Amino acid sequence: MLRSFKIRTAAATLVVTFANMAPGMALEPPAFDILGARKFDAETAPASALAAQSMVVSPAGAFLIGRKDGPADEAPAHEVRLETFRIDRTEVTNAAFAEFLNALALEVAVDFSAGALRLRNASADVIALLAEGRSEHGRYPLIALDDAQALIGYRNGRFAPTPGFEDHPVTETTWAGARAYCRWRGARLPTEVEWEAAARGGDDRLYPWGQEAPDATRAHFGAGTGDTAPVGDRIAGASPIGALDMSGSMADWTASLKAPYPYRDDDGREDPTTSGERVTRGGDYTFDDAPETLTATHRNGFSNRPSRGHRHIGFRCAADVLES
Repeated sequence: MLRSFKIRTAAATLVVTFANMAPGMALEPPAFDILGARKFDAETAPASALAAQSMVVSPAGAFLIGRKDGPADEAPAHEVRLETFRIDRTEVTNAAFAEFLNALALEVAVDFSAGALRLRNASADVIALLAEGRSEHGRYPLIALDDAQALIGYRNGRFAPTPGFEDHPVTETTWAGARAYCRWRGARLPTEVEWEAAARGGDDRLYPWGQEAPDATRAHFGAGTGDTAPVGDRIAGASPIGALDMSGSMADWTASLKAPYPYRDDDGREDPTTSGERVTRGGDYTFDDAPETLTATHRNGFSNRPSRGHRHIGFRCAADVLES
């Protein structure tokens, strides 16, 4: 059964629909497409515009997906044919996601520091979009700004990153929040096979840069909780098409539901309205930070419940390349 609630913003009253799930059931992804965000433009969202302009291109072709000598969930190795697409060169930053939150024009009554959002700061309906633990509403947030690992707060009438972390990857976004941001930018989340194709190129390499084991020049890993790093600062770890931070840093949300290989895009795993865990890729800086989980084929990410924010999961956007 569907239920709706109203969010009053500075511009209008928006209606957002959620599934009214029975206790213990997985939350269905909410329809964040109708949030009514201000149109994306470079003047009001310069960090997001730069990310869109810097996307790298993965050419059409047949790509090897999975491996025959790895974990069971990465088998069988198989080819998938993909059309040309673009993907973000780096993960979405705190500055870029704050631009999206500002585009929503949500009414916040009291400023708060990153990780310190509480009921006194805004209406219950606005907080339901920005905080976890509102189980009495049955709602599924965009981001967990009430979590200590969040790096976006609200001051002087705007959402803003913690100073010094503007160019670090955004933390604590839910899967639906990542998808909503990408759609606002005129893009989408990549499927897990698009992500792997962008990480490996057209060969059977184990890591984005080749076969050599990860080190600190290629990937950010082996760090403590909260010790994120600026995006794109390890050029030696670039993939064949120039994508960065595809090993370590944050695990990346993908559009795909967890399902066995071989991959098929018509078997329901790419249905955005279906509940269930979504695949994350790339390992991360603090949990999946061993050589075997930093590979371009690793698809069994740590703690990737889509309705929650996570300190170790970020995302990047993808987009189709339209014929001229």
